[in-house]
Amino acid sequence: MSSMMKEITYQCQNVECGHTFVATLEVSRTVSMSAMPNPEVRIPISSRAFLAAKNQMTLDLATV
Repeated sequence: MSSMMKEITYQCQNVECGHTFVATLEVSRTVSMSAMPNPEVRIPISSRAFLAAKNQMTLDLATV
């Protein structure tokens, strides 16, 4: 696996079924920027998150 993909175990909640299985979970894109980003991990940014960050930077510069 990688920093962007992990295995996750699921188990049916029906006690009589008991099915348990493993699936993979992969990060697709960032929706809300991290306040503590890991420089070793590169996650694509959604267009909505990119615009929000760009607008926030514009607002921050306007108040200086």
